[in-house]
Amino acid sequence: MRPQPEGNPFDVLPCQLFNILGTGGFANLQRHHVAVLLRIYDLAEFNRFGLTREIVLAEIVSYLGDAQAAAEVAASAAAEGEVRPAGEKALPEYASWLLRRLAEAGWIEREQGADYTEYITLPDYAFTLLEALRTIGQQRPREYAGRLYAAHQLITSEHEEFSPALAVTQAFENVRSLVRDLNELNQNVRRYTERVTQDKTVPELMRMQFDDYAPALGAAYHALKTSDHISRYRRDIIDHLETWLQDGDWLDRAANELALQRRLTPAQAEAEIGHALRFIVDQLEGLDPLLAELDRRHTQYLRTSLRHVRSQMGSADGNFKDRLVALARGLARLQEQGMAMLPESAPGPRLTPVRAPDADSLYTMPRARAPFDPAVIAGATLDPEQAEMLRQVVLADIGAGVTPQRIQQFVSRFLNGSQRLQAAELPPDFFADLPWAIFALAYGHHPEVGYGVEPVDGAALAFGPYLVQPFELIKLPNGSPHNANGG
Repeated sequence: MRPQPEGNPFDVLPCQLFNILGTGGFANLQRHHVAVLLRIYDLAEFNRFGLTREIVLAEIVSYLGDAQAAAEVAASAAAEGEVRPAGEKALPEYASWLLRRLAEAGWIEREQGADYTEYITLPDYAFTLLEALRTIGQQRPREYAGRLYAAHQLITSEHEEFSPALAVTQAFENVRSLVRDLNELNQNVRRYTERVTQDKTVPELMRMQFDDYAPALGAAYHALKTSDHISRYRRDIIDHLETWLQDGDWLDRAANELALQRRLTPAQAEAEIGHALRFIVDQLEGLDPLLAELDRRHTQYLRTSLRHVRSQMGSADGNFKDRLVALARGLARLQEQGMAMLPESAPGPRLTPVRAPDADSLYTMPRARAPFDPAVIAGATLDPEQAEMLRQVVLADIGAGVTPQRIQQFVSRFLNGSQRLQAAELPPDFFADLPWAIFALAYGHHPEVGYGVEPVDGAALAFGPYLVQPFELIKLPNGSPHNANGG
């Protein structure tokens, strides 16, 4: 985990590995070499039984089915004086020649089985290099929350089988990969900004704005600022790690586990765990300047792109001439058709009134806005006696508006001469005014009303979004109010 002195990778790679990427006088030959290697890599990536020579040659022949690719490979092979086939054997011979070149350079290796079947294998470094080349070619937007979410789950999900050493080491790799990809995104914004400032026409600028930028960079940036935002998981991760850094027993347990896994001394394992924890905390706490720089570069790219589009569209040396040419050709076609005068539907010339120049006619430098200075909001603290007084006033207002007499009038409209009325028989208007319906049920035993409310058995009744326990409205004899005992 801690950076260790590493040897030069060219001490491990074959010395002729990158020779096939040179043009050698044929500009497109390196494209064919890489294309063939990527096809072999696609075959070998998930192959469980090995690639025979016949399968690989068939794949190369399929690629050489393009006439242009076959012609360029044939020209290169003829220049080296190795193969000059013709007819149906031409493509298999060129495929064999490409396979030999790849084997000589060290990109592939040949193995012979017990049945004398020849197999083609890819060395470990070829897998790594070809995966990088394929990623560059695909140009897919990066996923950022996946790594930070994985680190968050590793650190915060402690259970019976929780492995502290595994959680720290895997979270370290995820955070390291996340920061590296964010730096890569930052450099991509810069590259797009430089490309857009070049001399390009409006169609090319619009293509870069909507076709090239949006899928390759815009989607990643948009996800980074919304669903994949760093702040969703950063605080929880930092809090857990700072707690672990202060817990000596936890550090000892994690160091002992790492020492068993990697065959390290306890001191080395403790240093590795401490370095990983501090690295994650430092990187996550220091992401804000990088995110701010990403925002600045992203805004700069969009502003520069749109400014160039406006400049090109209004330039007399650019598309304005093209529009004049198109207009002249259209007028010439109308004259050829015998139309000497413009049709009635044609727009007339615009007459712009001439006005004397004023202060707004000249260019003015952009003026910065005054800084936003919000007013201080101070919440008043009520005295307890004053709060109680206001409460009593509110209750008095409610009591003045809702009286037993008004409740009685409300219920009488629905009883309408009936002695008993089930809740299911009530019209929708009863529950349309929900507060009055609640007051009607609450006042059912009030001594000043002439009706009663009795619960009944049954399932709850649905009135709109509300569920109401079944009840029955009962009209008292002669509409007399309850007696003093609540009868």
